[in-house]
Amino acid sequence: MTAQASEGLDAPAVARLLDEIGQRLVLAGENPYKARSYSRAAESLQLLVEPLEQVIAAGRLQEIPGVGAALSETIRRLHRTA
Repeated sequence: MTAQASEGLDAPAVARLLDEIGQRLVLAGENPYKARSYSRAAESLQLLVEPLEQVIAAGRLQEIPGVGAALSETIRRLHRTA
């Protein structure tokens, strides 16, 4: 996976993981709206023009379309897993 030097996973890498989580939720028969929310957040992260590290540091994850409180915490955790 792509990672930025010691800053954590970048937005495209986190987006790929969110997409995978969404697909796994569908396969597990989970709520389709929950699965779609992961995919929607992944799409938004793919379009992010500023580094994910900066968005997280500024506390603006929830400004990204499709990202609420729960997904913002998931994104933070995935970002730190580099």
